[in-house]
Amino acid sequence: MALSKKGDYVVRAAIALARDWDSGHYRKIREVAEEMALPLSYTPQVLSALARAGLAYARAGREGGYRLSRSPAEITLLDIVQAAEGSLTPANCALRGGPCRWEDVCALHPAWSAASRALRDSLQGETLAQIASVDEALEAGTFPTPADTHRRRAASAIAP
Repeated sequence: MALSKKGDYVVRAAIALARDWDSGHYRKIREVAEEMALPLSYTPQVLSALARAGLAYARAGREGGYRLSRSPAEITLLDIVQAAEGSLTPANCALRGGPCRWEDVCALHPAWSAASRALRDSLQGETLAQIASVDEALEAGTFPTPADTHRRRAASAIAP
């Protein structure tokens, strides 16, 4: 599965808010945009997606901005992805198009449903606190690079 640009930006914005959870402060839109390399003009919509999903509070005014509504340890990656992408449960038949109906199940339905359930279960098992911790370790250079990452392939492709 690949995230849309919006999904990517919403996850990054959530990480920025998670990093500042302990301070109790509201983060300004421009701060989040700069920290996470988000387009400044699109960042209000990204943060609003988190607020609409109940994952963040928005406060206007000089001391305003955005802040997570609960601890990063209580927010799952599934919560964040669904805030951006909507439900990850397929509503349309992958083979026939249109709504998926049990009375007219296609041959792909059992496999597609199992894959969808596995993805949701995996995302549900990861918290924003865990994701933010990995992000900080990557930034610090202390997280071991997984064998299947594009970073390792790119580095080995450049090496003589």
